[in-house]
Amino acid sequence: MIIRFKNKAEYEAIDRLIEKYYEGMTSVEEEKRLQAFLSRTGLPEKYAPEQAMFGYFNSKKAKKHVSLPKYIRWAAGAAAVVTMMVTVQLFTVSAPTNYAYVNGQKITDIDRIKSEAIASLHGVSSGEQYVEEGISNLNNSQIIEEQLDVFSAFE
Repeated sequence: MIIRFKNKAEYEAIDRLIEKYYEGMTSVEEEKRLQAFLSRTGLPEKYAPEQAMFGYFNSKKAKKHVSLPKYIRWAAGAAAVVTMMVTVQLFTVSAPTNYAYVNGQKITDIDRIKSEAIASLHGVSSGEQYVEEGISNLNNSQIIEEQLDVFSAFE
C-alpha cells in the first residue's frame, strides 16, 4: 500500500510538472526530472502524448551532427578565395598602356614611339666597320706597345 501511495503522489507531482511545462514555467531541473520520468516504461496511458513528445526531442538530440572532414572545408575555403581573386582580377583589368622614355621624357603616343624606335635603329651603324678597325689595329704595333706600357705600370 505504501508503494501505491508513493506512485500516486509521484503521478500528481508529474501532472503538476506537465501543466507547468505547458505553461512554460518549468526550470531546467524540472524538465530534466520530467524527461527522466517520461523515459520510463510501463507508465499509464495518459502519459503517452508527453512520452511521444519528449521521445521526439530525445531522438533529435541523439542524432549525430554530420560534419565535413577538415580538408574538404579547407578546400572549399581555398576555392572561394581563388574564385574571389579571379573575379576581382576580371573586373579590374584596365586598358593596356604603351609608353617609352626617350631622353628622360615619358611618351605615350604609339605612333611617336614607333618613329623614335625606327630612328634609333637607323642610328646604329653596321658592325662590319668596327670589326675591320679592330683587325687592322691588331697589326698596328704602336697601339700594342701603348697598351702594354699601360699594363706594365700596374706591376
